[in-house]
Amino acid sequence: MDKTHQPFFSVPLNKLEDFLQDSIYFRDTRAHTRSPSLRHGENGNGEERLYVFDKFLMHHDYVIQKSAGERFVEITNDKNEIHRSGNVIPGAMTVSKIILPLEILIPELEIHNVNIKFTNSSIYDEKTKDVFSFQFIDSEHIQINVNTFQSQGTIAKTVITGGINPFREKTTKVKEEDVNETKLNTVREYLETLAIEGEAYIQKDNYRDYTYPLSYIAALPSAEIVKQMEGDGGMINMLKMDFGNVKMIPITDEKGPEIKLERARERTSFNKIITKVVNGLVTYYRGLAIVNPVAKFRGPANSVISPAK
Repeated sequence: MDKTHQPFFSVPLNKLEDFLQDSIYFRDTRAHTRSPSLRHGENGNGEERLYVFDKFLMHHDYVIQKSAGERFVEITNDKNEIHRSGNVIPGAMTVSKIILPLEILIPELEIHNVNIKFTNSSIYDEKTKDVFSFQFIDSEHIQINVNTFQSQGTIAKTVITGGINPFREKTTKVKEEDVNETKLNTVREYLETLAIEGEAYIQKDNYRDYTYPLSYIAALPSAEIVKQMEGDGGMINMLKMDFGNVKMIPITDEKGPEIKLERARERTSFNKIITKVVNGLVTYYRGLAIVNPVAKFRGPANSVISPAK
């Protein structure tokens, strides 16, 4: 696809400032050809945008400090002590660092499915890199492959599929007077634990988005697995979330979204956990987690520590 075609979407470059400690940059292997995938320009309001015409790469470098991880597990209600007394970053935090940048930088993106496979644990205070590879299935559908690295090794591999909807504002509109301020502040705190400005997700180009980020929703199953399995949650090896074309959950209910789990069969090795995201009487999303209850975790200097019971 060349530059005479309409772009798939554009990235508002001012939103990069909302990533307070992280480094995000883009790579275009066709940059010096006649048909680059990425073009820098301005919209009608004079705001700088990155217009996307074809496949490209995005690199996201960050470091998660232990204090941030401790705040994160408090907000997501994860009782696993390995993230407090140990040095292991919550897997849910890794998931959030993958999904949330997409929700902030590409507000037109409707995420349909997330499939993440963890290949190792990651630890606090070490540089982590997410490499996003964007490929377009057609003019409306996209696949994003993400490799997550730490200490020269692979931590996780993720496949995200979705669609580009320029009219997404209409499907996420929530009246401001209906918003639950307590839950909205929880979302702000969630963003801040990830070193992201608290309004970054909420304030879109021309409207305010009072729905729960899918990155936040995807972070909840891990905590619920630990809670319901009474410390025998071990390490999540795989997490699938099917968001489909279902509407986003509005930040209006006092209770907020809940996770319901169903263990397919009791096993001594890997457990298959069926997840449902419920808000009130409505089931919004479904998922699947594969859990290794006897997993060992990498600690300081590559020592091995067992999960808290």
